[in-house]
Amino acid sequence: MEYFFRNYYLATSYVLTDIYPIQYGEQQCEEGYAFGPRIRSNYILHYVYSGCGILRIGNQEYSVNAGELFLIKPNQVAFYKADTKSPWLYRWIEFNGSMAERIVSAFGKDGARPVLFDEGGVIGDKFIDFISQGKMAFEPAMERFWGIISGLTKSSADSAPIRSQDYVQMAEQYMKDNLHRKISVDGIAAHIGINRSYLSRLFKKHKNVSPQQYLVMLRVNTAAQYLKNTDISIIEAARSVGYSDYHVFNKAFHSHFNASPSSWRKKQFWQQSFIDDNS
Repeated sequence: MEYFFRNYYLATSYVLTDIYPIQYGEQQCEEGYAFGPRIRSNYILHYVYSGCGILRIGNQEYSVNAGELFLIKPNQVAFYKADTKSPWLYRWIEFNGSMAERIVSAFGKDGARPVLFDEGGVIGDKFIDFISQGKMAFEPAMERFWGIISGLTKSSADSAPIRSQDYVQMAEQYMKDNLHRKISVDGIAAHIGINRSYLSRLFKKHKNVSPQQYLVMLRVNTAAQYLKNTDISIIEAARSVGYSDYHVFNKAFHSHFNASPSSWRKKQFWQQSFIDDNS
């Protein structure tokens, strides 16, 4: 058996609050490999792909086998050990944030039992997709991490299922937060843990437009507010909402407002001047 240990750290300049991965990796343990007892400052989630072993949280001991996940929470005294004959191959992610308790809820009420069986192996596939990328930038790592979160929260009988409108709201928020970036519908869908076709169906149902149409409308409406309420140039407004090509921006703006950005801005100025003169 070939033993190995791989570990990757993530870094970002963003202000992190909701949920975020810190490090991740994989390990084929040696026979009888043990870690702890130790207290963690963050959450750490292991997925066991083969082998078996034990997990001890405080005075409670649990058997952990292939196809199961085990969770260690901050400030818990934890010890785990691989079997001496069939040691673990596992992959792990360390994370934290205010939304972390939502993941904990997948392990039962109040996260009482720290071991969860992955029915159908869906979460295991998402773990492989995450870890197999090796070293990643923070943004693609977050997209894959959301897939794991989605799998975990949907696996819990005690967790309220994510409603279709919740996915639409998450997609809207992601668009707004990243409007200045070159984001795609595929990237938005990956970020919230669903596929593109399902996201498109949800937008047609709840918004009566495709995700791409909604993104364009959001971009040009936001640009229009910049043109109306600030002194930035049209090119600066275009770049501020994710357009690097002025001609593409001009076409999208004209299609939505039936006027070029410059004509639309002049009209707003004249209307405001008329209001001011007559007030």
